[in-house]
Amino acid sequence: MPDQLSLSLQAFPTVDKDKESLKYLISRINQQKGSFRNVTEQSLEEEILAQDAGKPDDDQGVVETAEEVEDVKTKQEEVTKARDDIIKQIGQAYNESAQALDFVSLLLSKHAPAAAQTTLSPFLQQTLPLGSLGGEVVQEPQVSELEKRNQDMVSIGWRMQSLNGAADSLLKSAARLEEEMGRETTYWDQVLAVKEQGWSLSRLPREKHTLGVRYGFAEAYADFRDRGLAALRRDADGNISLDRGLRSSGDRALRVRILRQGKPIASSTKSTDGTPGDDSVTKEILKARNSIFDEELHHELHREARNLVNQGVRCIGESVLLPYETNNQIEIDLVSLEDEDLEVSTGNGTIANAIALSLRILLSHAHRQNLQRRSQIPPPLRETKTPRPIYALLKPVIEHIQHQSQVASLTTFLSTLHQTLSAAGLPFLFNPPTSPHNLSSFSSISAHPNKSMVESLIQSLTSPLHSVTTLHLPTTPTTAVIDIHTTLLPPHYSTTYTLTIHAPSPSTTLAALPTPTNLTTLLALTNHILHVLTLSNLQHTATTFPTWQAPSTLHGSTLSRTKEKSQSAEKASISLTGETLSLKWWRGAGGEWRACSWYADEGQGNDGGGGEKRGFDEVFKEEVDGR
Repeated sequence: MPDQLSLSLQAFPTVDKDKESLKYLISRINQQKGSFRNVTEQSLEEEILAQDAGKPDDDQGVVETAEEVEDVKTKQEEVTKARDDIIKQIGQAYNESAQALDFVSLLLSKHAPAAAQTTLSPFLQQTLPLGSLGGEVVQEPQVSELEKRNQDMVSIGWRMQSLNGAADSLLKSAARLEEEMGRETTYWDQVLAVKEQGWSLSRLPREKHTLGVRYGFAEAYADFRDRGLAALRRDADGNISLDRGLRSSGDRALRVRILRQGKPIASSTKSTDGTPGDDSVTKEILKARNSIFDEELHHELHREARNLVNQGVRCIGESVLLPYETNNQIEIDLVSLEDEDLEVSTGNGTIANAIALSLRILLSHAHRQNLQRRSQIPPPLRETKTPRPIYALLKPVIEHIQHQSQVASLTTFLSTLHQTLSAAGLPFLFNPPTSPHNLSSFSSISAHPNKSMVESLIQSLTSPLHSVTTLHLPTTPTTAVIDIHTTLLPPHYSTTYTLTIHAPSPSTTLAALPTPTNLTTLLALTNHILHVLTLSNLQHTATTFPTWQAPSTLHGSTLSRTKEKSQSAEKASISLTGETLSLKWWRGAGGEWRACSWYADEGQGNDGGGGEKRGFDEVFKEEVDGR
């Protein structure tokens, strides 16, 4: 047989897919390299270079010392030993329990073989027959009568003790139930009192078994409307505890102060809710309602103040500052009732209280307007959401402050003019400015039975202000009427004045003045009044002294006269300021100017001061006219 060729055919090695999984690779890397924090790019490069150089891999890994290897072996041996001990103890316990079960089952097999056969082990069933193990009852020991009586007494004692314990438990339960009924009665009596006061009670949205009271305002802003619901929880004594939630910041109130050079001189008083010493839950609800109302008011004031920068309104921190008179400011802030400084500063707090009350009334009016808008037919849907309107709260207050300030300044100016012209003996009177027409209509509310007091009050706060004063000029019966309008609505945004002259003759200089004259500042009005009075004094002098001639132009202030014996002209000039009336005259060529003045607080005097206190007409007749 020829030589046979032996071939060794071996299959290609197969790759275990489990060893290519990501889980297997991660565990293998952890075993070889440890944590991924220890694996760096530099260490991997060094390991590759070492393999290329022929060094064993073990030299590049984590070098383990002999102590570390020994510790690992010791831990493994301890774990193995503990495992063996546990298994041994479990086996022993199982063996003992099986033997006990076989013993009891074999003992019962004599009386109930069918039931005992189900619990016997197979080995015992094959080895021993059923019923081979039995038991008998041994005669009980004799018990004496004394022991029986003792046992009966012990039994009776235990029964009595149990009955006494049950009675005590029932009495304690009854007392506890009575206390609970008292607390429940107190709680529901207070709930009924809250209901009788008109407060709305309902379940809490997220606590169906808890009763709550709604003290907020339905037409308020959403954040404040949602906070207007508090839980009526029962305390340990059964009294109601008002739980306003985590969003409550305590009781706070709006405070209005008048500052002079940064120091308070007057402040609004603290509002009192309920009777003094009243700690009822109704008082707590009133405090919560007033607090959330003032918080919303403070929030709306800040929103409006950002649009009133042109009126001098500023927001500094939590305070809103309004201009008020000269060197004064009105500060509006929100303070805690517990931390509020109750020391009243020197000064009258009427203005501060009036401003605080007006702001609260205006916010209530804004809520009523929201209700009216919500009651109407809604407008068609739009893609853009209608922005929330800004309430007009500060505007009416600024209008009244500005109007009163302008009227007071004008009254002071006219009073000074009256004193000045009275010192000179010239006739000048003025009627005090009337109160705004809306306030007068509020005072005469009985004349409008169809209009409620609230509507009249709101109208007095929100309508533009209008006052009128009449000037009786020296040239009687000429009068000048000044209309004062204050509004923060476009196009004026301030106080405007209208001066109208009523002259009896159209040929006079005053009749030639443009009328009515619209002015936008108090300075322009006072200058125009001085100009009108100057022209009126010139006309009065020309009428009293026919030889003198008033200027023909509207801007002249000099009287002139031509002498009968000389062609040189004599001149006299009249100058009027707020506190001084001056008369200057010149007697012709070679002469000099002479002057005489009248003051609002010092009367009349000449160039050198002092002199006889004579009237304007007397001085003009004796010194100027010379006749």
